[in-house]
Parts: sequence; C-alpha cells; structure tokens
Amino acid sequence: SSMLELITISNISGTWYLNKAIVNPNHIALVVPSNEHNALMMEGKIDLGLDSQVTFSKVKMAAISGFTELIVVGSPYMILEKIGKNTKQLLKG
Repeated sequence: SSMLELITISNISGTWYLNKAIVNPNHIALVVPSNEHNALMMEGKIDLGLDSQVTFSKVKMAAISGFTELIVVGSPYMILEKIGKNTKQLLKG
C-alpha cells in the first residue's frame, strides 16, 4: 500500500511546530480525537496560523519498538478517509 503523508504538530520548549510525517497506513493502530489539543486550540494557545475550526487527532503507530503517538492536524474521520481502505477495520476497534 502507498505511504500516507500526515501533518503533525509538536511542542518544543513552549513553541508549536508543524511537521510532516510519512507513515505506513498498515502501521496505524488507533486514531482518536485529541481533546487536549482541541482545547488548547480553542483557547488560542496553538499559534500556528491554522484555521480556527481545525481539530487534532492522536494517531497511534504500532512500531516494532512499541507505540509511537503522533498529534495530527485533522479529525479522525478526515484521517481515516485519507487511509481509505483501512477505515472500516480501524473504526471497529
């Protein structure tokens, strides 16, 4: 399957950054809303010039070394749409 490009956010020493992550969709274990980041966004704490309607998701990657969690721009639904064929199996979880 083709690789998936996700826009991620991270906080380094109090500054927010946008990054790109290229992931293998087959390694995505879980996609859930990131309520914590959505709240920060609503409070205007995530100053990245993003649309105020933007929401964030936690994407858990099943890595060989355990789980890696990414904070991704977009709702779980949007991310699952991008993944396409794997949607049903992830939503079942």
